[in-house]
Amino acid sequence: MLSGVGCLVLGSPGMAQTRDANLAETRLETIHVVPGGAATENSGSYIAEKSTIGGKLVLPVQETPRSVSVITRKRLDDENVVSITQAAEKATGVYVRTEGDVSDGPFFYSRGFLMSISEDGVPLDTTYDGSGLDTAIYDRIEVLRGPDGLMQGQGQLGGSINLVRKAPLDRTQVKTEFSAGQWDHGRALIDVSTPLGDARAVRARIVGAFETRDGFVDHVGSRRFLGYGTLEFDLTDSTVLTVSGLAQKNEVKPYFGALHIRDTNGWTPRDLYGGAKWSRYEFQRTEGTLKLDHAFSDDWSVTATTTYRIYDDHKRFALHNPHPNFHLTGESGLLNRATWHEGDQWTGDAHLKGRVHAFGRAHDLVLGANFETFDYERWIRNAANVGLWKFGDDDIPYEELFKQTSTVTEIRQTGLYGQARLALLDRLDLHLGGRLSSYRSESRTPTATTVNYDESGVFTPYGALVWKATDDWTVYGSYADIFRPQSSINVDADGDVLPPVVGEQYEIGVKASLLGGRLMPSIAYFDARDVNRPIGLGGGVYVAAGEVKSRGVDVEVAARPTSSWELVAGYTYTDTKFGKGQPAEIGQRFNSFFPKHSFKLWSNYTIDNGGPLDGLELGVGLRAFSESRMSFTAPYAATVSQPAYAVVDARLAYTLREKTELSLNVSNVFDKSYVAYPGVRGFYGEPRKFTVKVATTW
Repeated sequence: MLSGVGCLVLGSPGMAQTRDANLAETRLETIHVVPGGAATENSGSYIAEKSTIGGKLVLPVQETPRSVSVITRKRLDDENVVSITQAAEKATGVYVRTEGDVSDGPFFYSRGFLMSISEDGVPLDTTYDGSGLDTAIYDRIEVLRGPDGLMQGQGQLGGSINLVRKAPLDRTQVKTEFSAGQWDHGRALIDVSTPLGDARAVRARIVGAFETRDGFVDHVGSRRFLGYGTLEFDLTDSTVLTVSGLAQKNEVKPYFGALHIRDTNGWTPRDLYGGAKWSRYEFQRTEGTLKLDHAFSDDWSVTATTTYRIYDDHKRFALHNPHPNFHLTGESGLLNRATWHEGDQWTGDAHLKGRVHAFGRAHDLVLGANFETFDYERWIRNAANVGLWKFGDDDIPYEELFKQTSTVTEIRQTGLYGQARLALLDRLDLHLGGRLSSYRSESRTPTATTVNYDESGVFTPYGALVWKATDDWTVYGSYADIFRPQSSINVDADGDVLPPVVGEQYEIGVKASLLGGRLMPSIAYFDARDVNRPIGLGGGVYVAAGEVKSRGVDVEVAARPTSSWELVAGYTYTDTKFGKGQPAEIGQRFNSFFPKHSFKLWSNYTIDNGGPLDGLELGVGLRAFSESRMSFTAPYAATVSQPAYAVVDARLAYTLREKTELSLNVSNVFDKSYVAYPGVRGFYGEPRKFTVKVATTW
């Protein structure tokens, strides 16, 4: 059997995920990159021992020199998390900026800055699909707080969320789920994995899901269809080919939020709809993926993957826009519009990974490249103006709109990256990494071509020291950054585009794995800066001198105190301020909607005493945030806020038979009314909701 860092374990029936003995000349643990090498499915635990985010090495979470959280498959199932948005809401240090269905969000923030999305470690542009992805096909959700420039290329310093797909199993498994809840909510799922043939050299997995729901506001709801299939072929004892395909369709009756009421800190009522009852969105995503893994030896392997996606997004809607006299008349103007987005995207990644033995120790190396090409066409048509309209009157006239002049956008991104984990001493590792990136975005209309962004040869460094103070405790310090191209309109006095914005972060932390891995605490202090931000000097001239600072603390505990009790808790303090900028900005909060304090908890206890309640599970969750605040100047000047609030969730479950579980999830138990993202348009969080689910595995 082949073994080694970055190597495939191939050639045995079912790709057995065993652990070889430690190499005699090194203390480093042998890490296998196999399908599911860090998998959490069927672990029955909220604790993930390993993660893959932030690089291509599968590292123990305890020895990863970054703030990392992993939401395991068990936790996704227990909390009834069915979308990526819901998963982000549960993650330590992550704030979900929801704008209903008004924008292409929701958007995910950490440390005050926007986060990126990846699938299986490959960056994914989420402009057209991010929040609508279904969790049915994922083994786990990995969250990295802080810059992920090594893998992401361009982006902001908030971090990244990596969606890791389920792989085919080496045995037959069938899972079904049926759930129902308030507002005509229904969901059905089937997940089948099986080897094909006695040799198990071919393994298959098929996932299908259908969900329909209405909203807590009239005329709001959605239907979602998902189909996913993947096949793994053992071409030789050392080569595996994976072929997969996915199709997802979302039909949405959009939610447009509530309008702010001038001279108050309030919005229109939670249950009042602010749009046309005929408003509809349709989104389709179709994709195919090829992946090839090959092991050259016990120490070296190569992985190459490419994915082709097709997006088709059509929106036809009318919604109320804010109006300066709305508080007096209850009327506002309408945005009555049709939009079409059609695009296709290629992404790919290839990397060589292995282990070098030198100076009596073993050192892990990665060298790779990834790319993205994304071409999409966009049409926008507005209907005739019907004047001011009463908010809550959903009988807005419908006008058929057709495509006319479009805008075509082309995005090209490439990157070469390297990563190393060097064993300096028995308990001291040095992590080094770097990426050389190019990024270009260009838009065309029938009359003009505009270069939106254009950067090449941008170097992104990464470094860390990891000291394993004892077998249980690890201390680390790390540096990471990420770049963001300046818009082509941000030029200096000579007419040259400003240099890229750079988000850089220093972080120190302590992690532990106690009680045989049943208690995983971590604490980190971070000091991040976003530099080279554009400052306008007037006359279309800018200077790259702006700076935003973000400092704070992350604390997280994942624990299994007993075989019957699981919990995950996380607290984050974040202080973001303008360090340099316009005079009125300096010292003020940056992205003031991002709460300074957040606390998240989920705990699940199973009664295991042999009595009449044996097998009963009790779960409770808490999401608490300090104040969110926003200021705006149009159509009038105001500052609004959502005071500190907490939302409690709960779960009750019982195993009917060995393989069938009946559960009741209650979200927002106390029916807290809050505006998740305050602004001139406010977006209420979901009221109390009950969901019953029957899940069977055989």
